[in-house]
Amino acid sequence: MTTRNADWLSQYRQGGKLPSPKGVYLEALRLLEQEEVDSRELVRVLQSDPATNARLLQLANVSIRTRSRPIVAVADAILVLGQAQIKRLILALALLQSTTPRVAGFDYPHFWTRALLAALATQALAEHLGQVNADEIFVVALLAKVGELALVSLFTESYVELAAPLEGCNDIEVRLQAERQQYGIDQDELSSLLVEEWGLPVVFVEAVFHQSHPQALSTFPDASRSLYLARLLRLGQGMAGMCLLDNPERVEDVQRLAVEAQALGVDDLLLQEQLSRLMVNWEHWQDLLQEAAPLLSEPLDWKSPAVEREVSSDDVCKLSVLCLGEQADLPPECIDLMSFLEMPAVSVPSGLDLLLVAYHPQHADQIMGLLAGLDAVFGPYLLLYGEALDAQSEALLFRLGVDAYECTPLRCEALQKHLQRAYRRREARQKYAQRQQRMRRFTGSLAEINRDLRQAALTDPLTSLRNRRYADERLRQEWTLAQRQERNLALMLLDLDNFKSINDSLGHAGGDEVLRRVASVLRDFARHQDVPCRIGGDEFSILCPETDLQGVEVLAQRICARLAAAETWTGLEHVISVSIGVASRDAQMQSSDDLLQAADHALFEAKRQGRNQVVCFSRP
Repeated sequence: MTTRNADWLSQYRQGGKLPSPKGVYLEALRLLEQEEVDSRELVRVLQSDPATNARLLQLANVSIRTRSRPIVAVADAILVLGQAQIKRLILALALLQSTTPRVAGFDYPHFWTRALLAALATQALAEHLGQVNADEIFVVALLAKVGELALVSLFTESYVELAAPLEGCNDIEVRLQAERQQYGIDQDELSSLLVEEWGLPVVFVEAVFHQSHPQALSTFPDASRSLYLARLLRLGQGMAGMCLLDNPERVEDVQRLAVEAQALGVDDLLLQEQLSRLMVNWEHWQDLLQEAAPLLSEPLDWKSPAVEREVSSDDVCKLSVLCLGEQADLPPECIDLMSFLEMPAVSVPSGLDLLLVAYHPQHADQIMGLLAGLDAVFGPYLLLYGEALDAQSEALLFRLGVDAYECTPLRCEALQKHLQRAYRRREARQKYAQRQQRMRRFTGSLAEINRDLRQAALTDPLTSLRNRRYADERLRQEWTLAQRQERNLALMLLDLDNFKSINDSLGHAGGDEVLRRVASVLRDFARHQDVPCRIGGDEFSILCPETDLQGVEVLAQRICARLAAAETWTGLEHVISVSIGVASRDAQMQSSDDLLQAADHALFEAKRQGRNQVVCFSRP
C-alpha cells in the first residue's frame, strides 16, 4: 500500500463515520430479540445497508486471520461471528448512529436507494449469468460507492459545495476529476481502499476501483476477472439509475446500460425483464430503509441505443467482398478490397460479407434471380450501383432484399460507408451464431441434467437397482403391452427373512452390505428382459416379461437356493435366506394391481409356511 493510501485510511479512521438508514438497526434488533431467529430474514435486513455490511465484514475478517479466503457474503459473516456478537455490534452501532450528525445538503435517501437498487440488480444479473457468487457480488455492489459517503463524512459542507455545481452533469468522470483536484482522491479510489481495508479479495478491490471506467482494465494482463466484475458493477448502477424518479444522470445511465450490457452479452429483453422485476421487488426493501427515494411508477420501455465503435480499415480488409461488374466502374482506392466476377453470373459463392452488383437493364432478370436466392438475414450485404432509377424500379429492388443502391459514378467515401455497414452485419451474424451455439450447448446440458436427475429419481442409491417408483411405472407399462399383444407377464416379490435381527447383530453397515449382496445376486440371475428392483427396506421384486408361471418359478427357485448358500455370505456371521412369492398374468386379472396383489399373496404364504421357500400364486 502506498504512503498516500495509508494516510487516507488513517484520516478516515480518525474522522470517518458512515451513517445508516433509520430502520435497519431497529429491524435487526427486533429479529435478534426473537427466540427463534430467522437467519435468512436477518441476512436480508443487515445486507441492505452499506455501513452495516462494511462493519460486519471487517469484524468477521479480523476474527479469522487464518482463513485462506476472505469473507465477502453477509451470511458467512453472521455464521462466523454468531448471533450474540451480531446483537452486541448492532446495539453499539445504533447508539453511535443516534449521535452521528447528518450533513445538510447531501441526499442520503437517494444514496441509500441507489446503492441498494444497484446491489439487487447486480445480484439478479449474477444469478442469471452464473459467472460469480450472487451473494458476494451483492455486498460488493452495495459498497461500491461507499467512498462518496466517506467523503461526505470527512469533509461535510465542503463536499456538498463541490458537488452542487455538478448536479445534472451526465459525465461521471467530471465528478471524479473534481474530487481528485479538491481532495487528492476520488470516491471510486476511496471505495476501493475501504473495501480492501474491510477484508475483501483483491479482484473485488480492482473492480471497485475501475467501476466507472472498466475498459481501462482491458490493458492489464490477467485482469479479465476484474474487468468482468467492474462491467457488472457498472451495469447494475446503470439499472438502478433507470429506476429512480429524480435522476439527473439518466443519460449517463442509459449509456452505462447499453455499453456494459453489450459487453456482457445481456440483451434488451433480459434487461427489460430485470428492470421490471427490480421495481416490483423494491416494495419489500423500501419499508426497511424508511428513507427511500421515490422510483418511477413503472419501468421505462428499454431499447438499447446504438452503441457503435469505429470500424477500422483493418476490419474492412477482413471482409469477403465480391463484385459482379467491371473494375472500371469502381473507385481505384477500393479495387484491392474485393474480387471480381463478370456478369452475367450463374451463381453467387457462399460466405460473402458484401456483394456489389453492377445493375444493367439487360441483366435485370438474371440479377433478380440471383437476389431471390439469397437469404435476406444471413446472406451478404447487397449493394447495387448503376444509373439513376425511377421510384418504382428502386422500390422493386428493395423488396427483393437489396440493402442500398448507389448511382454511378460510385465514390470511394460512399463505398467505405457500405463496407462499414457490411462489417457490422458480419459482427451481428457472428454474435447470433455464438448465441445459438451457447443455446445448443445449454439445451444439451439441460437435457443431460434432466436425464441424470430422472435416473437418480428412479434408482435406489444403496443397491443401484431401480426403486419402487420405477417398478410401479414399469409394471403398468408391461401390463398394457402384455394385455394388448396377449403375452405372458410374471412378477416375483422377495423379502429377506428376519432382516431386523441381522441389522441388530451386524449393525446398519452390515445390513447395508447384505442388501448390496442380494442386489448383486438378483442382477446375476436376471435375464436381459427382466427388471430387478428394490421396492422397500428389505423387499425386492423382479418383473419378468414374456414369462409364464412355470418359468418364473424356476428362476425364483434358483435365486432362493443361491441366497441360502453359505458362500454367498462369505465374511459375514449370518447366512441369510429369502422368501419369494410369484404370480403370472391370467384371464381373471383386470389390471397390474391384480398381478401385484397375487404375488404379494404368494409371498405371504411363503412367510407363513416357514420362510426360505418359493410359493406360486394359485386360485382356490
